[in-house]
Amino acid sequence: MSKQRRATGLGHALFAAPFLISFIGLFLGPACYALYLSFTRYRGFGVARFVGLENYSVILAYDAFWTMLGNTLFYWVAHAVPMMAIALGLAIIVQRRAVAWTQTFKTLVFLPQILASVATALLFQTFFGTHYGLLDRMLGFDTPWLTDPDLARWTVVAVLIWRSTGYWFIVFLAGLTTISPEIDEAASIDGAGAWRRLWHITLPLMRPTLVFAVVVDAIVTLRLFAEPNVLLGRAGALAPTSVAPLLNLVVEQMRAGLFGAAAATGWLLFALIAALTFILFRLMRERAA
Repeated sequence: MSKQRRATGLGHALFAAPFLISFIGLFLGPACYALYLSFTRYRGFGVARFVGLENYSVILAYDAFWTMLGNTLFYWVAHAVPMMAIALGLAIIVQRRAVAWTQTFKTLVFLPQILASVATALLFQTFFGTHYGLLDRMLGFDTPWLTDPDLARWTVVAVLIWRSTGYWFIVFLAGLTTISPEIDEAASIDGAGAWRRLWHITLPLMRPTLVFAVVVDAIVTLRLFAEPNVLLGRAGALAPTSVAPLLNLVVEQMRAGLFGAAAATGWLLFALIAALTFILFRLMRERAA
């Protein structure tokens, strides 16, 4: 019996070994090394000199850090609310078979998700471009969609909504299939209208899926990089600080040889994501209670 258990344990270890090796070698090891570098002044060569919390204090006093952080949080909040509403609404429409050609409809909604982030940004650059953009040509305007900071941020939001809706549409549709149709049918027989069934039955039962969607979308958006830089960058340069996401600061610091500061910025971003995830889970749990 002990031999069989040892053999079973060895088999489990062999199956888990590829993941553990890759996790330690590609994530945990580099993350720990980056944490060490965040307390040093290091230019990529020579000896890393320990400076304690100096990198963190300098970054937190840097105006560009707060500007980029504000941009990143804006991109998340501004796109998440309408995108989640649209995705959930489309999922409910399909689940209740309110549209014909359901499979074709699903494919069309999900289609933007298969495009690469860079391709999506280039597509919207053609659409929103000043002087040559399709939108200005159709409307007869000359609007600085990509050069005015206030308008430029909203173009990034439009890209994120268009690209993300299809993915969460599929996730919400899968969540809706876990709700027994008998519950909705019983409420309908008792006289509950479509809106009351949605508000008091569908949404509460969809809470775990909605929590998952909000948290994962927050994590993904806080690591945003490609869309705003391809859409708003000029001549291969990164997007200007007024519209740049927080990861731009990491790239700029690495280009300047400030590897310790870049590591500190990365860990500040990690702390923000962890704190925001904890807060969202707590809020959702309290509302569920």
